Amino acid sequence: MRGRNDWGAKIIALLTGTAMLWTLAACGQQQPEPTPSTSTSQSSTDVGQAAILLPNDGITLSQSTPLNKWTKLSSALETALDNDGFDDKDVTTVKSKTLEDQTKAVTDYIDGHDDSRPATIIIAPVAQPDDITRQYGDYVAQALTTTADDTDQDSTAKTQAADLAEALTKAHDTGIHVILVSNTLDGYTPDAYVNMSTIREIAHTQATLLADKLVLSKATKDNPKNIEILLPSNGDDNADREAFAGIWEVLGPYFASGAATSPSGLLNTTSDENSWNQVTFTGTDKDSAKAALASRLKADDANVHLPIDGVLAMNDLVASGATSALADLGYEGTAADINPKITIGGIVDNIAGNKDLKKDKVPEPQKVAPEAEENPDTDSADSSEGQQSAVVDDPAWPIVTGYGAYPSNLSAVVNGQQWSTGLERRDDYATSIATASAALNAGRKLSSVKALSLSGTTEMNGAQVPTIHLSLQNVSASNLKSALIDAGYVSAADAGL
Repeated sequence: MRGRNDWGAKIIALLTGTAMLWTLAACGQQQPEPTPSTSTSQSSTDVGQAAILLPNDGITLSQSTPLNKWTKLSSALETALDNDGFDDKDVTTVKSKTLEDQTKAVTDYIDGHDDSRPATIIIAPVAQPDDITRQYGDYVAQALTTTADDTDQDSTAKTQAADLAEALTKAHDTGIHVILVSNTLDGYTPDAYVNMSTIREIAHTQATLLADKLVLSKATKDNPKNIEILLPSNGDDNADREAFAGIWEVLGPYFASGAATSPSGLLNTTSDENSWNQVTFTGTDKDSAKAALASRLKADDANVHLPIDGVLAMNDLVASGATSALADLGYEGTAADINPKITIGGIVDNIAGNKDLKKDKVPEPQKVAPEAEENPDTDSADSSEGQQSAVVDDPAWPIVTGYGAYPSNLSAVVNGQQWSTGLERRDDYATSIATASAALNAGRKLSSVKALSLSGTTEMNGAQVPTIHLSLQNVSASNLKSALIDAGYVSAADAGL
């Protein structure tokens, strides 16, 4: 009996042990996968770090300034980087007033950078734009020269530019990527370049818009369009020539054929690309622009208004002077009258989101002298002679173009005194820059990033640099709501509503 009991105990123990093994095996299979360590998780999702180093444009209280400022781009970049997965603590933002301060910011970032993590510096070198350039906004591209000599008055600025280029080269050598925004550094090659607007491009865009709105393709020398070009100048012949070149590429053929002319006579069929000095005016304020246009449209008879179909005003400061001159000279109506399907009520409804504006063909302006209208039965020969000697009175309000989307000018766009303004697509640029930063940090070639639309390459220091460039955003009463208010650039109150 005892032997049998011993065997029974052994069998029971064996079965119990086997059951325990099965239980443990089952538990082991049900256990979740080990949680990766923090460092492992971070390495698989880490988009790296970024530094935003832009000029400090200070606090602007005036409404009579371009809408796009460096401060606005900085905020837009922070938002875009966050949307692309950058952690707040991994984004450094520094605003600098001088190149010297900016060089220190680059050096400090290099010294504090975690070499184990990828990083990208987004930098717009500090420039010192003149009063005319400031009228177009902060983003107008400027080239910074880094070579100086003992006789150069700007030798200090060029030395500081060279120091910044050297610091950025050092950053690149330590593995930090660099995206250069707008302003360029002579002799320096970044990983990517954001090519924002030039004054030539701004001028070309306005000329194209004017030609389209006035349907210059259908104008003739017998029924030409009257256009004045107001080109603000500070005496820099190269800058003036470059701006005029952008205009003349579009309007030149029309002036050459006689389909376009200027009431002042400053431009005619013999004008060419070297006629830029005929349309410049000295001055950096609204009153200077006002006086320039008033002198061009002044007729011998104070009661007569010279026909004027379009004024290319280059920027909103000049445009405000132009509209003021037109009002003082007694021109009547608005841009809404030029297009009868657009009424002020319709503009307001459109901005309020109630309906879209529908445009009609621009009607031909009145070209017949009042004397001819009053005597329609006059002998044809006498009538012809009378029309040649009679001065046409045409007080119709012209199309006025501008640029900068000055908050102070938006109400003029709404009420039709100013036909158009324009600006850089700031938020779209920020999105593209953030996408490029994430791609560079991931070691990807920018040309392979489908979400990034490159405009091509720019030659810098002998190398072809991937380039981001977006077309300008034109704004008129018909799209002001979608382009500015819905996009978050301004509020309805800013637009005078």
